[in-house]
Amino acid sequence: MLTGGLPVTGYFLEVRMAHLPWTRVNKFPIVDTKGKVKRLHPGIEYEFRLTALSDNGCGEYSTVTGPVIPTTENRPSQPGSPLATVNGTSVNLEWSTSYADNHTRLLRYVIRGRETTTGRTVMYAFTDGKAGPTICHTLSNGMLKPGTPYEFAVAACNISRLGPYSSYSQSVQTSSGDYI
Repeated sequence: MLTGGLPVTGYFLEVRMAHLPWTRVNKFPIVDTKGKVKRLHPGIEYEFRLTALSDNGCGEYSTVTGPVIPTTENRPSQPGSPLATVNGTSVNLEWSTSYADNHTRLLRYVIRGRETTTGRTVMYAFTDGKAGPTICHTLSNGMLKPGTPYEFAVAACNISRLGPYSSYSQSVQTSSGDYI
């Protein structure tokens, strides 16, 4: 790329679907030689090009890439909203998984708990790997305050990504018994 012999200070990347106008991906120059483009649709062909930036401005555009076709993400599906029930000084959670995730994939789950009265997230818990159409997990009394209303949401996690969180459960109030 020609930049008038001056050092390159960054790059601007452009993308387009075949035969459509070019769209600049970044507002500010990319200072590295790699970047990530988000919001591409799986199965659609895209082309990319870039231009280098120096004190003289932008240089000529690079050769256009061959067609790039994004594939679907390897992101776990959103679980169903958990059913929360109080059992003594613990809370039992049960939720459903999607057909694509159940039986075949061993996934860990992230459980997010918030106090119902404040809406403030107060805890995160992680399960061991679990598989099946219905997942059960118990939160022990060490994580919860007595006499406090909570709501819970869950998200599946595979090796590379955290999936979307479920909607929150109905509120349940922990018993006011002894918590250790």
